[in-house]
Amino acid sequence: MRRLSRRQPERSTPWDLFAGLMITALWATLFFIPWSGFDAASGKLYDLSLKLRGGKSPPPEVVVVAIDDSSIQQIGRWPWPRKHIAQLIDRLSSLGVRAIALDLIFPPAEDEVQAGHDRMLAEAIGRAGNVVGAYYFQMGRPQEGAPEIKLPPAIMNSAFLLFDDPQKFQESPPPIAQAVFLPVPEIAAQAKALGHITLLPDPDGIVRREPLIIAYGGNYFPCFTLQVTATAYGLSRTAVSVKVGQSIRLGRWTIPTTPDGMRFIPYYGGPGTIPHYSCAQVLSGQIEKEKLQGRIAFVGVTASGLASGIEDSVSTPLARRMPAVEKHAQSAASIIEGRFLVQPPWTSNMEWALVFILGVILTLTLPRLQRSYALFLPLAVLLGLGFLLVALLFQGIWFPLLFPIFLGISFFLWSLMRLVLQGHPQPVPFPEPSSIGGKPRIQPASDDPTVHLPVTPAPGSRRLGRYEILEEIGQGGMGVVYRGHDPLNDRPVAIKTIRFDRLYGPAETQQNKERFFAEVRAAGKLIHPYIATIFDVGEEGETAYIAMEYVAGTTLAHHTTEGKLLPVEEILQLGLEAAQALDFAHRQGIIHRDVKPSNLMRTLTGQAKVMDFGIAKLPTSMVTPAGSILGSPSYMSPEQIQGGPIDGRSDLFSLGCVLYELLTGAKPFPGEDFISIAQKIEEEDPLAPSQKNPRVPARCDAIILKALAKGREKRFPNGQEMARALMEALRILKP
Repeated sequence: MRRLSRRQPERSTPWDLFAGLMITALWATLFFIPWSGFDAASGKLYDLSLKLRGGKSPPPEVVVVAIDDSSIQQIGRWPWPRKHIAQLIDRLSSLGVRAIALDLIFPPAEDEVQAGHDRMLAEAIGRAGNVVGAYYFQMGRPQEGAPEIKLPPAIMNSAFLLFDDPQKFQESPPPIAQAVFLPVPEIAAQAKALGHITLLPDPDGIVRREPLIIAYGGNYFPCFTLQVTATAYGLSRTAVSVKVGQSIRLGRWTIPTTPDGMRFIPYYGGPGTIPHYSCAQVLSGQIEKEKLQGRIAFVGVTASGLASGIEDSVSTPLARRMPAVEKHAQSAASIIEGRFLVQPPWTSNMEWALVFILGVILTLTLPRLQRSYALFLPLAVLLGLGFLLVALLFQGIWFPLLFPIFLGISFFLWSLMRLVLQGHPQPVPFPEPSSIGGKPRIQPASDDPTVHLPVTPAPGSRRLGRYEILEEIGQGGMGVVYRGHDPLNDRPVAIKTIRFDRLYGPAETQQNKERFFAEVRAAGKLIHPYIATIFDVGEEGETAYIAMEYVAGTTLAHHTTEGKLLPVEEILQLGLEAAQALDFAHRQGIIHRDVKPSNLMRTLTGQAKVMDFGIAKLPTSMVTPAGSILGSPSYMSPEQIQGGPIDGRSDLFSLGCVLYELLTGAKPFPGEDFISIAQKIEEEDPLAPSQKNPRVPARCDAIILKALAKGREKRFPNGQEMARALMEALRILKP
């Protein structure tokens, strides 16, 4: 009788044990290495976890009174005369709202003073007695030797008063501001309270947390949502106390914070999750009293950037664009409901312990399983980690579990490799840690005629000034661009360098340096959501540099060839945002002069960022020598080609060239050299974009060709008008 045999379990080999322990050691070590890539991955994991958890209905106590598109159409373009806001406050007060949260800034305006509107608004705020005003900070450490900061009483009266131990701020400092932007003193003085609306998005542009505390001038100031909640429930300053680095006590609520005074925002959903009521309908009496009585009314702009004149929106884990007023309303609603998210201190140690424990278990177990079955154990571990992550999120605990997940993925790939190599006993080397997480370098734009020199930091140095150089990410018309880190403010930066001694002779070097620093000082005034902010300028040895906002994403030069073109709707949206950015710069008296695809970024969230105001020119200055031609030939305006005086309409011509190329994959004025390109720009009209690409709507033809008119008087008069036309085209495409 034949004896049935049973398959014996696999036996682990020294190579199996070595590979498993190396995987475990790798992730246990990388856990302690700070890298922005891990932070970005943790943010995406957080976003995914919120989406898996699903939305929830917010408490009914909070509503949004929206300055929406219909209100703009009925009352007029934003900003309105402040008398309309005064009328709105009177109307809301008569409807019996619990508190009025004005997510609006009222800077000094001479016409409002002369018309008496500031006085009317201040009196309306005083009559209501429950209005919370807003202001915002510019973040960063104050410069040495800066004058002593003197704040008006209205702001000082909003500062935190009670702390368990202020000395703990030395160990757990909150975000620090270097400047504050306040409303008109007459208006601020009448508000019941004031709170800051400062946003501190993560490097990828997503707003996941809000700063409950910001330090400025030796005092500590609360955020807008805290002040709104305190006002709505009649809490005085003595009812609010700070347990430094742990929590804030707000009446009956204890709000957990991170050590730096931040809190995770437990969003309820996307735009419109909080009930919205149109401002125009409230003013006209169309909203019943029952819908607003006893509610906390957040008043803010939800209209499109074109209709309102500003883009007051943020990116959140649950929505690419959410009106900022809705973000504040959802945050306040979560406080009222007691719905908090906290990352306890033990999560960090526990995450590392899980890496070690799971690594040892998988190392000892996987080799003993049949190789075809060994794939399922890492998958089961990953599913278990995902379930644990979401389950804890339901309990208000954020436990990242990023590195245990990376570990599980690595063991899955190892098991897959063992299965593929079954029958081939030779070991295959595991990838070195240095090969993990590599990023492709950004190549120079092909349309840039500048000769790029091999500019590098000083020999043997990986720093420029106080900035740490991390990697080269591209080359521009003025030099090499690096990704760096600002250790003083703990933020990523892009560092653009130029070596004048390699570009110019001794006689020209000093003159061009002076021009370089003057241009940077001009561009440094531009603070706008669609413009890359310049933080600093300096010089080390022969290398001058600019430190600016690091924008994660790709340049539009990556989307100018057939097969890589973006959808028409997205191109129009990017063009709209770029036009708004240029309009803002032009109103400050600054012209870009070099608008081209490689100077326009598409961020990870799909927003436009205008880069490199590196050859900006003040129209009233003599910084740029008369007759000099700066810019990229394919995108120059006729007047720029001729070396004549230019204004903002020259930038709009260049933007029209960029949009033409994005829509068609071809330049409007192609040529082999500067002379042929210049001749076409001055003498020939391009084909309509729809003739090059049938997917382009005819309405886009009119917009692009108007921007490309030879005579600047025939173009759009300003960026806002061009943005208005693009928005109208978008509305027709997406009714």
